[in-house]
Amino acid sequence: MDKELATEPNKDNARPLYKKLTLANLLNWFALRSLRAYTKICARLILYAIDLDPSREVFRKNLKDLNLSNASFRGKKRKFIFCTFSDVNKYNHEEVTFFYTNKAISLSKPKVYNPNITVPDSYACTAYLPDAYLAIVKDAQIFAGTDLIIVGNMAIYDEINKEELNQSAIKSPIVSAVNANEMTINMPKGKKHINEGIHLTKDHSINYFHWLIECLSRLSLISDLNVDIPLLVDDFLPIQFYDALDMLNSGKRKIIRMRKDYSYIIKKLYYPSRLSIVRDNYGLPVYDKDAIYSAEGVQFVRKAILAKISSEVEPGRKIFISRKNSSYRQLLNSVEVENLLVSRGFEIIFPENLSFLSQVKIFSQAKIIIGQSGAGMANFIFAPKTAKVLMMLSDAPGSNLQLFNALAEVVGIHLEYLIGKTTSVLKKYNLHSDFHVDINLLEDYLDKERL
Repeated sequence: MDKELATEPNKDNARPLYKKLTLANLLNWFALRSLRAYTKICARLILYAIDLDPSREVFRKNLKDLNLSNASFRGKKRKFIFCTFSDVNKYNHEEVTFFYTNKAISLSKPKVYNPNITVPDSYACTAYLPDAYLAIVKDAQIFAGTDLIIVGNMAIYDEINKEELNQSAIKSPIVSAVNANEMTINMPKGKKHINEGIHLTKDHSINYFHWLIECLSRLSLISDLNVDIPLLVDDFLPIQFYDALDMLNSGKRKIIRMRKDYSYIIKKLYYPSRLSIVRDNYGLPVYDKDAIYSAEGVQFVRKAILAKISSEVEPGRKIFISRKNSSYRQLLNSVEVENLLVSRGFEIIFPENLSFLSQVKIFSQAKIIIGQSGAGMANFIFAPKTAKVLMMLSDAPGSNLQLFNALAEVVGIHLEYLIGKTTSVLKKYNLHSDFHVDINLLEDYLDKERL
């Protein structure tokens, strides 16, 4: 492998890029070793690597080193007025039906098993769900992999709160700059026209957590729409994601897959709003803003999926969810942890290697679920309400315990955290830092729970 690609730039502590064989690493390596002469193809593969693993800054560096500007494989950058759907006065020419607005929820103080860690009282607070609505927009321009919609000279993007632009990262892959009044967008070169469709693309849709919790829950808002109206989804998702969608697509609507190299002009677009908020906040957590979930949306996904599987097996499985196949947020003493858990009758589960149905069945039969913070743990929404969850998380300053605590609350499952120690905090994406847990404390938890 090329020497300059072997480490990730980090003044404090360079980390090996290829210590784990992941699809993102493989795509990046193959693109640069075999397709560098074909610049556009090489760039596209690296872009997919970035989608799969956004924490690897070296991927972005490699893309930049190709000396290929966005204009080489995308259309020109264009500027639009930045707006949101919630500003009804600006969208009175469109049809927007609100289900609820300004809905308050109470967040509780997370439970931490570590005896020496005190959880701030400020975790227990009041938060506000995003407004829930179904909008009908005419002549809308939409894109794969983002919530962003363009109507005329306006960019409608509810994902970013205009008053809090500096507190969270911009998720959309095509937004290059944004302020409170204006948004600059990298427009794809190609265009396709569709008569009508239901918007179901999402920022971070390639991530299982975001797909399951943020995207699929939006289907709960379209039950009254004609089943002949197709669903518009991204074309680059893993097969498990489409299987999940198929189980929730009760009306068997036609599915149209959208590519990243096109924008899509929809004559009549049905836009079910986001129901939850999961912000990309890489600074200090904001407890009442970063992770807020709609109980109705999450319960819709949970109940609809569980209704389609057999529940004859009595919950009793003890499962550990491994992240060994991930290239970041690694459990550094995972061998020690796994040996202990296997000796106590636990199964080691790799959700990414299983079908969606298999994942649901395993979690629905669980008595206890232990694992690191990660997308695979989102499956605990399918666990019995008698199940217990022990979430392992680093003590990095950007960690927000509400990310999973609030989710456990809306499904009524008991969750505790076991906080581990990180020895090398990533400079930018600190919450993705590797860590290790106190094995004695884990053993104490197992003894206490009689596991």
